[in-house]
Amino acid sequence: MTFNDKFKFLMDITNTNNTTLAGAVGIDNSAVSLYRSGKRKCPRNKEILRRMSDYFASSIKLSYQRKALALASDYSRFNHSRPLPEYSDMLYQWLADELPQTNTLVDGILNENISSSGTNNIMGIKSIDVIPNATSILYKSEGKKQAVISFINHLLTLEDHGTVYVWIDDDVYSIFDNKEILNSIQKLLLRLIDYGYTICQISPSPVNTTQFFEEFFYWVPAYITGRVKSYYYPRMRDNLFSKISIIYPPHVAVYSDCLSTVSDNSFTVMTTEPAVVSIKENEFKTFLSYCRPTMNIYESAEEVSECFHRILNTHVNHIQKGLSLPPAAMPEELITEFLNNNPDSLGVNLRTSYQLSTVFDDLRNVDICPLATAEEVIAGHVPVIFPVVRQQTAVYYTPRSYAKHLQNIIRIMDTHPDYFFVPIQYDPDDNVCIIVNEGSEAILIRTALPSMVFDFNHPQIVQNFQEYLYKIANEIGYSDINRKKIRAQLKELINVLEKA
Repeated sequence: MTFNDKFKFLMDITNTNNTTLAGAVGIDNSAVSLYRSGKRKCPRNKEILRRMSDYFASSIKLSYQRKALALASDYSRFNHSRPLPEYSDMLYQWLADELPQTNTLVDGILNENISSSGTNNIMGIKSIDVIPNATSILYKSEGKKQAVISFINHLLTLEDHGTVYVWIDDDVYSIFDNKEILNSIQKLLLRLIDYGYTICQISPSPVNTTQFFEEFFYWVPAYITGRVKSYYYPRMRDNLFSKISIIYPPHVAVYSDCLSTVSDNSFTVMTTEPAVVSIKENEFKTFLSYCRPTMNIYESAEEVSECFHRILNTHVNHIQKGLSLPPAAMPEELITEFLNNNPDSLGVNLRTSYQLSTVFDDLRNVDICPLATAEEVIAGHVPVIFPVVRQQTAVYYTPRSYAKHLQNIIRIMDTHPDYFFVPIQYDPDDNVCIIVNEGSEAILIRTALPSMVFDFNHPQIVQNFQEYLYKIANEIGYSDINRKKIRAQLKELINVLEKA
């Protein structure tokens, strides 16, 4: 959305007329009219933008307004009531195009290495003792945080380490609306796993792309351990209720139910009474029987090979973000050369998935791939990436092999009008590849150790990945005149490499 689209949207959902806003911000009626019509762009005077944000933040009081804003901005944190200065600051960032981008979340969080540690006092929230055969009532959002932290710290004192049941039907970023608290709880969860606990999790259906990536990547460090099973309820929910239910039978349970619009007037129960813990366990398992796995996680060469062969040879539109030039567009002679020279590579088992038959004549195929500079290739710094490589020594492109791969990409572009190559900047630290068969399946490949593949079939999650990738592609541009520019860019790089 342009600034003018956002401005008109805020004027409409707050039912504000030009005169009212002009008086509140201290500008002429004519200026408001020009902003609204699109004839005047974002004001250069940021103080005017600040006053606009203050006005709109004070005018957005109803849940439907917040929900509409969250959907329009694709930023789930607008959906929850926050202190006026904080909400105003988020509006300012949105109007000024300074909100955190989804691709920042994707490219940043997955590449982090998170260590486990714990504490009994997180950001001033003190853990309380869990008393046997007793029930504690904790109030408002602070009580909810205190109950969760106390629950986890109590589990760290137990000697038997079984399965913890976790059902959080809400956006964790709205429940624990402080990044340091979220990070501390995440580290406590990893510490539980280090102790030997496993986690069975029921996740809410994602409302929008941003919320999905925030929720998913929050749990990634735990998923990587292989000790978390995640499920989702296949019917969409509307975020009307905020629910937490965390149980470690037969020891302790924490639960809270309230309307999401009045979450700060809620109470949270923490109980060690065996009868209540048993009831909550049965409730969780009953709901779990209606759920489906959120994802499959593959680590063995056989499972990964089967997954890649299936997704790359399914006859549907296809979009992917790779870590190097696309294997499906690699010429046969290079495939043979690389795989023969590297028999320990997983690519040996995936050879049939790399064949040109994956580029169908009648379907759209979009490859978003890093394009290295001639200097990086000549210096021998660009690795050949097969999806999830297991070998001791990395394999690097030479100027000759990189040029041959680029030549084949141009040939495919010339012969397949529905094949699109979208170059992005090469990042040697990136270790995330995403492949989407539109409308049916998405896989996320993490090549950093421990390497693994996450396979998703939930329609809304597949849609989230698809929207994320097309957002990248559309920002760069890949069709019509942009296609010709990309072809010329590849040709120019080939000429430089052939002279090296």
